[in-house]
Parts: sequence; structure tokens; C-alpha cells
Amino acid sequence: MFSELKHIPQAWRNVRGSKSFRNQFIFSMLLFVIANLHNFHCLRIWQERPGMQINDMLLNLMPPLDLSLPIFFFEYSAMLLAIAFISVYPDRFVKGLQMFAIVIFARTASIYLVALEPPSDMVPLWDPMAKFFLHTPDVFVSKDLFFSGHVAALVLLMLLVVNKYAKAWIFISTVMVSIMITWQHVHYSTDVIFAPLASYVAYKFILYIHRETQYGLETSNSNF
Repeated sequence: MFSELKHIPQAWRNVRGSKSFRNQFIFSMLLFVIANLHNFHCLRIWQERPGMQINDMLLNLMPPLDLSLPIFFFEYSAMLLAIAFISVYPDRFVKGLQMFAIVIFARTASIYLVALEPPSDMVPLWDPMAKFFLHTPDVFVSKDLFFSGHVAALVLLMLLVVNKYAKAWIFISTVMVSIMITWQHVHYSTDVIFAPLASYVAYKFILYIHRETQYGLETSNSNF
């Protein structure tokens, strides 16, 4: 399963002489960082904004549980595995950054357009990454609801990964996180249901834009 990871250094050496790849890499990183910073800034401001609560029939059948630890395990084990296997393909890596940026911008817009209050019996999600990048000592963001960022990220990573074993683990993690994040009442069921659609549209959109280009392969002697 992990044997192809040995090709990562060679894959990135192959593309370092490509001007088109360097330009795409710099652009993609900037776009990804800007999308995240914009998202964090908006979510902190909108936390003070009133919203509506949804009478979610599915949540009503599931007494809330604190599942933060297993959510963290499935989410970040899948992310680390995906990043490793996507790194074997630098072209796919830069396109993935652009896909993530689109998902983040779309999520920021949807949260603005669909102002929601979290479920009244929500169990706050312990997430060290969110604590570091998103929450502040004065603001705990809980209204970033429609659509689920955790689920959208996993679905997009599953689409990007080529290795079938890594893809299988990310699929399992996606299913488990979707169930648990709903069971913890961190999201409404609709937040989870719509997340895969956003990821799929972003994935297809970027592939369509770059349909005639694989960045860096003009300098590569191997496609791995």
C-alpha cells in the first residue's frame, strides 16, 4: 500500500523545472490561504448574527453524544493519509488546493446566505485545529453549519486520492464522521447531506478548467 510513497521526492524533483507548475503552485497556495483567512474572519463576525433553528427529525431520534475523539481520529488520519498519497502526483496536488479553495469560498457564501443557530442540545466539538486557527479566547465559532466542512474535506480528498486502499480508508472515515458529527448534534443532517455535492462540483469544475493540462509532466520522465 505504502510502496508508492517512495516516489514522492522524485515526483517533486521532476516538476521543479516546470515554470507552469511553479506558477500554478504559487497561485494555488495563495488562493488556498486567502480562502481560509477570509473564511475564518467571516465566521468570527457572523457568530454574533442571529439565525434560525431547524427541527431536524433525524437529530430528534439521536440523543447527543460527545464523539469528539473518534471524529478527530477518523478525520485527521484520513487527511494525513490523503495528503501523503496525493503528494505522489504534484499536478493533482496543486489542482486539489484550488478545489479546496473553491469549497471554502462556497461554504463561506452558503453560511452567509443560510444563517442558522446550532442545535439547542449540541455537544461542542473538540478540534485542536479549529481551536488553533478558528476559535479565539473570546469567540467560539459554532454557527458554521451549512454545509459541513469536515465532511466536504473528506469527500474531496477521497475524490483526489488514486490509491485504492487509501481511498477505501477515506471512504470509511467519511461515513463515520458523517454519522458521528450528526450524532453529536454539531451539524444538522442537511449540512452533512449537501457537503458531498459541493466537493463534487468543485472537483469537476477544476478538472474541467485544466482539462488539457497536467502541470509539470512536460519535465517528467515518469508518471508513477
